[in-house]
Amino acid sequence: MMSRAKARILLITLALSCSAGLYAQVPAVKKPLTPPAKTATAETDAVSTPPAEPLRLVRNAELYSTRVELLSQGESAKNAAYARALVQVINQLTGQTNAGSNPVVRGAMANAPKWVNNSQQSSGPSDSEGNTLVGGTPVFKASLKVSFDPNPVDSLIAAAGYSYWTGERPKPMLWLSLDDGRGPRLITAKQLNVIKSLADRGLQRGIRFLVPQGTPQELAAIGAVNNLDGKALMPLNARYQNDTMLIGRIYRSVSGWSAWWSLWQDGAELTRWPVTEPDARKVIASGADNTAAFFAKRDSGRLNAGRSGIVMMEVVSIDSANDYARVITFLETHASVRDVEVMMAAPGKLGLQVDLRSGVNAFRGLMRSGGTLQPLGSGTVSLPAPESADGAETPLSNVQVIERFMLKN
Repeated sequence: MMSRAKARILLITLALSCSAGLYAQVPAVKKPLTPPAKTATAETDAVSTPPAEPLRLVRNAELYSTRVELLSQGESAKNAAYARALVQVINQLTGQTNAGSNPVVRGAMANAPKWVNNSQQSSGPSDSEGNTLVGGTPVFKASLKVSFDPNPVDSLIAAAGYSYWTGERPKPMLWLSLDDGRGPRLITAKQLNVIKSLADRGLQRGIRFLVPQGTPQELAAIGAVNNLDGKALMPLNARYQNDTMLIGRIYRSVSGWSAWWSLWQDGAELTRWPVTEPDARKVIASGADNTAAFFAKRDSGRLNAGRSGIVMMEVVSIDSANDYARVITFLETHASVRDVEVMMAAPGKLGLQVDLRSGVNAFRGLMRSGGTLQPLGSGTVSLPAPESADGAETPLSNVQVIERFMLKN
């Protein structure tokens, strides 16, 4: 059986061959596309509903960069690294942990190399001490530091239905008490290797932590840290000109390692939570995860994605039936598009009715950075006035907004 897309393309080809320069009207659908009922999904509900008052969403250039492992020097390996870096950057900018499972993000991963502003390769030991050995030789792994153009990335965030975690983010001071059976001790800047899992996880989630220097007064405050007493730690924290604290107590327990965490800001406790894991590194990293999740939920807002649903589109610079097929196939397989209907086909022009999952602003942004359609802006068209119930034409014309695009070579 012939597919819908092939049937449409055949109709268009036949119409073009018979039109001799006149507009060839392709049979349109008898009724407009009806978008499906809105349902809760993991993609749309992963980030909290935007607050009633609009947030000041600020870009932070650092959050559009990340570092990923480079498995080999081939072009395909680099493109795969760029795709992984794009997913990581989306996670950083939204507070997500699994942006790669979003169909719109997955559909855009092939464009990642086109969106790279710059990348820098470096090599380093495979662990923090450099003592991973193969045949007595340290193993070195190459990595790429990748920075992306913010404009297509923001469009992708909006198209994927995610909220944007503003770039103005706190840098919590980490007050951490660790008891491995020899008594509690304060983790300071001299023991950064102890909190590496937390620091790495924080970078993956787009948040950085500060660590106290370990002055005598700070070391003497171990009791307040053990008690998660933010009020007592506020004067010490203020010396760093910081109003945010993550206080943690980690200790050995029957099940392995346990922790209590308490997040403070502006002199008030925001939330606290317990964690128990067999692996101490996971317990330590959990402080970063819940901190990032809290602030991402509180400080996220929607980007201006524009209207979604049924959108009228006109595509120009179409010179052959292959061009028509290219446009239809591209739209029908695009993750931001639910459905496409051909309303009109004429030499050099194609009229479409497109059902967008994402807003039209986000769709335009993705097209600007893609290789198929170039946005030309929007306009209005006056359609024949609808008839009234008694068959008479109503005096008001039916004006609709139309989005115009040009097919790229």
